[in-house]
Amino acid sequence: MSYIGKEPQYTDFLSKFFSGDGTAMTVTLDASPPNEAALLVFIDGVRQDTSAYTVSGYSLTFTGAVPSGTNNVQVVHLGIAQDTQVPVDDSVSTAKIQDDAVTSAKLANSLNITSGNSLTIDSGATITNNGTNGGGFGKVLQVVQGTYAIQTSTTGTTYVTSNLSASITPSSTSNKVLVLVHINSFYATGSPAGAHLALYRSGSPIVDVADSIYSQANHIQAAGVITHLDSPSSTSSLSYEVYFKKTTGSTAFVHDSNRQSNIILLEIAG
Repeated sequence: MSYIGKEPQYTDFLSKFFSGDGTAMTVTLDASPPNEAALLVFIDGVRQDTSAYTVSGYSLTFTGAVPSGTNNVQVVHLGIAQDTQVPVDDSVSTAKIQDDAVTSAKLANSLNITSGNSLTIDSGATITNNGTNGGGFGKVLQVVQGTYAIQTSTTGTTYVTSNLSASITPSSTSNKVLVLVHINSFYATGSPAGAHLALYRSGSPIVDVADSIYSQANHIQAAGVITHLDSPSSTSSLSYEVYFKKTTGSTAFVHDSNRQSNIILLEIAG
């Protein structure tokens, strides 16, 4: 047979027969229709209105009793709902995701690199920070300074305070404290003459600068310097204080002629 235009296409419609049992029965279909209008339902050859049944997934339920009979109910599918496939958890591989398809809007608000793993930034890439650095990369989190400018001396060979101190409260036990000390005019008298400096944290010595100054001459004078990176493993208030003592000679002095000395504490993100 010849046709004007495209030749008609034909297809088979899924059909199934059921036997009525005299009740408002529920039958199981071979496919899931999108709605009641996607079915043609016949009872004893009479087409039923869509109000005569309901569908839910693969189930069709009649709203009234269906006459008893053998294969007297026919259901014809005019349309079949497409199944939506949901991948199971942890089943989508990297290869299945299109390159550059994951945008920043799809990422979590924070990115946590767990212990033992690493984050690699390719050569030529740029890191842009539009917020606040939450720590890391050796960031200086806070700076505290202490000063003292009254001449202090000792004739003893045990450590005494120089009265130069500063306190800091670290925000994390993993952070470090960088201590920078400059004693303006640290000297000793005698022949020979010598003196030591020490750094104490909350009453306990952590740095003893042996032979800080020493001379066979009548006296020696210099600037006293301590640089120390401390790991206190604490979030409590910590007091760093400079002590000094005579090691030989007659007297040791700090802050001579009331010159100002300084101690600076820097909390470094660990």
